[in-house]
Amino acid sequence: MGLPLSAGHVLVRLDDGAREAAEAVLDLLEGVFPTHTGRGLTRIGNVWDSPPTLTPEGIWTVAESRPDGVSAIPVPGPAVSASQAFDVHSLTPLEGRTVLPGEITAELLGTPADVEAMLRTIADLCSAREQSRERQGPQLAVRLRLGHAVAEPN
Repeated sequence: MGLPLSAGHVLVRLDDGAREAAEAVLDLLEGVFPTHTGRGLTRIGNVWDSPPTLTPEGIWTVAESRPDGVSAIPVPGPAVSASQAFDVHSLTPLEGRTVLPGEITAELLGTPADVEAMLRTIADLCSAREQSRERQGPQLAVRLRLGHAVAEPN
């Protein structure tokens, strides 16, 4: 997930969820962090082509062994991954929490201080559960699950 990031920016990549949930998260973060890059979309490439080609959203091309040889067939696959970098120092607080239209996985990448600032903001905006974190050189990568149902206290 690494790429050059401007100082103060955190890369947010969203996948493993509905397109509507990704759009809702990016809309929410764009409202809070007015200084950001444009949205990027990544589709799974067809690894059997040279060079690899892009496939339609939600389709993955795989090889299947048949009696007459090997052929590539389309099967359901991962959805499009959306990404955007946000300047965490351009925070404009929003009031209230948002209910997302479904669950989605978010991966954050940036300096530890910037990622922690983004984590605090996301926790204030919507339900989030941290799944993992790891250092990648001077950067911190954190994986979250957003929009999960929160159990009511007993």
